[in-house]
Formats: sequence, structure tokens, C-alpha cells
Amino acid sequence: MTRRALKLTKLPGFEEDVLALPRKPHDIAKMALERLVFIRDGTIRGVPLEDHAGTGDLSDCYKLYFDPVPTRKPRYRLVYRYTPNEVQAVALEAVSVGEREGLAVYLQAAKRLGRDTH
Repeated sequence: MTRRALKLTKLPGFEEDVLALPRKPHDIAKMALERLVFIRDGTIRGVPLEDHAGTGDLSDCYKLYFDPVPTRKPRYRLVYRYTPNEVQAVALEAVSVGEREGLAVYLQAAKRLGRDTH
């Protein structure tokens, strides 16, 4: 039995996140978009997020760490979710992408989902 390909969708603001990612010396935007395709195709999978007081309820989302330099701690995060849910997913929705520093990517995700705690 073959798995039906998920549609790729994005929340408003995700494109701006991608455009804000560094292009040199590495094209981080390209890496992020490639990872979305890998996730959609089932090649890789992120880690489930949770409901945290500092970032809001992201328990229906996943995070994927990535960095162009494989020997360092990953600096970038991609936040996504399956819609309408993981079990009945018809789409992979890109929520936010950016640097991990200051939890900004998670705070942005919560804001876009209407779950801003700040």
C-alpha cells in the first residue's frame, strides 16, 4: 500500500521567515524548504512539541533541528504540523522557521496559531 503524498501548505508569515534566513555562506532558506519536502515524503521526522508556559501550546506541532555545519549544535528550527491532525493528515503545514536563539521561532509559531501567551 502506498502512502498518499501530503499537500504542502504554509501559514501566513512563513514566506517572510524563509526570506529572512541567511543566504551566505550557506543557503539556509533552501535547506529549510528541502527539509519540508523530506518531512512530507517521510524521509525525516521532527520531534513533537508540547504545551510550555514560555512558548504556548504547540502540542500539535513538531520541530526539526538543522544547521549547515554538521559538527555544531543546530542553530535553526523548523516548526510544522499535520492538518487536520497527524492521523488523518492531508497536508503538512509549515508554521515557522528561524534561529532557535531566544525561542523566537517557537514564540512566532504560537503567535501565528493564535496561542500567544505574551
